[in-house]
Amino acid sequence: MATAQPTRDAMLTSDRRFRYARKRVLFTSLALGVFVLLVVPIHSNFIADPRALADERYLFAACRLGFPFTIPGSVCPRVVAGESPFLFFYYLVAVPLLLIRGRTRTMLIIAVLSLIFALLQGVFVFYTIFPTSLFPPNLNPDLLPSPFERDPTTCWLVMCGVDHTLFHLSQVPFLLALAFFGYRAAREDPNASHSGARKETVNR
Repeated sequence: MATAQPTRDAMLTSDRRFRYARKRVLFTSLALGVFVLLVVPIHSNFIADPRALADERYLFAACRLGFPFTIPGSVCPRVVAGESPFLFFYYLVAVPLLLIRGRTRTMLIIAVLSLIFALLQGVFVFYTIFPTSLFPPNLNPDLLPSPFERDPTTCWLVMCGVDHTLFHLSQVPFLLALAFFGYRAAREDPNASHSGARKETVNR
């Protein structure tokens, strides 16, 4: 009886730490989702050149490449661009749903996915440097193969250019934080540690 109370108190403390770590995962994911959700309309209305938004090559990359649904061309580049629908679905819908009953394995899945997405952000920045393998020149012969230039008629948020580079790289710190908090939440899960302790006791 004397040992039961400390164990119960330790479990409660561990559970509080797990809930706090899970909240950090949620808040980081929501912050990144809101950023991705707002950045395209803000960029389109205040920064982008109207010629780029109406350019067929830009519309192809922003609204047709990999899109599972059709959005009118005049609306699409001002609301979503490229993979942004997938991103804010992951940040604002998938991660919060996973967190409802998510425990150790779910936290690790979120951590691994976030690390993969962080890596992909770097790949997306530099994919135009290798046009023959990732973006054939005959598909868009005027595409600048540089992530550091700005062409007002072609290179904007979802194609080559500095805006495209900044959009992807700005997500990397959030994704790394999401991966870190997900890993920490997995480590803090009292159910996992309690299960491990029980298995060790049974083995003895």
